[in-house]
Parts: sequence; structure tokens; C-alpha cells
Amino acid sequence: MKALFVSDNHGDRAILQKIAARFGNEVDIMLHCGDSNLEPSDPVMQPFKTVIGNTDWGLDYPQSQLAVADQERILIVHGHLYQVNFTLTPLMLLAKEQRATIAAYGHTHQLAGEFNQGTLYLNPGSISQPRGQYQNIGGTLAIVTADSNKLDVQYYDRRMQPINDLHFVFLRQ
Repeated sequence: MKALFVSDNHGDRAILQKIAARFGNEVDIMLHCGDSNLEPSDPVMQPFKTVIGNTDWGLDYPQSQLAVADQERILIVHGHLYQVNFTLTPLMLLAKEQRATIAAYGHTHQLAGEFNQGTLYLNPGSISQPRGQYQNIGGTLAIVTADSNKLDVQYYDRRMQPINDLHFVFLRQ
């Protein structure tokens, strides 16, 4: 299974079009972790399973979504309702309740990845307004390739190029 994760484009339609054109035929599923600032009816949003973010005022996206792709149970949230700026505990509790193998979130505009008790917690970072240690990259997205033995996480920049230093492999037990 191969899944693409993006978040926090904040109205930047062009980057989502570029992502869908580049990766749409290479991945099994594309997920958006909120703050798209685009209507669900906008054609650029159609390839993405999407949740509502804190700046998606008046848009009709769910607070969370659970997608199943192959053997993976993928939970996506934006993060603002789960205190991700301070702790992952509320998200971990939701992921456990949903039996998620991958739990992805946005909101912080900072990429992150952690494997804990059989679940990958992933923040693809902001594709358009990055913050923190990796903001000089100019925006990131993540692709997770999963099989029964491992979860392979590769981050990409806005030019759709893999970032060598941001490639991680998490072994399943």
C-alpha cells in the first residue's frame, strides 16, 4: 500500500494540482490533513480524502476520517482539536479506539514521524507555509509505503523531489 499525505496548503490550489498530477497514478490513496481553504466541490480537492482544519471556516469536511487501504487503517485529523501542539496523547487515544495503523495530522506546519505501539503518527508538514526546523525546504508532503514488515516514510519538497535526509523506515514487530 502506498499513501500520500499533504496538509496546510492554505488556498494554494496550484500545489495540489501539481501533487495530484505527479503522484496520482503512483499511490493508492491521497489524504489531506486539513487547512486546504478550498471548497469540497472544488475539482482540485476530488482526489483527496480531506478533513476540516481550523482555518477551513464554513467548509463541510469531517473532523476525522478513517480510510482503509489494503491492510492499513489510516486515520486523518487536522490536529487542532487534539492538542497536537502540546501532546500526541489525545490523537493516540483516538487512533487506538479506531484501531489505526497510521494516524496523520496537520496544524503544526512541522513535519513529524513517530512509530508507537504499532501505529505510525505522521505529520506531512505544511506544503505551503512550513515552520520549524525544516521550513527552509519550502514545504513538504509525505508518502508512506507499507507492507506487513515495515512502514517506509519518504518526505518530498514542493518540486516533488525526495528529500534524502527525510527518509525513515519503521519496522513492525
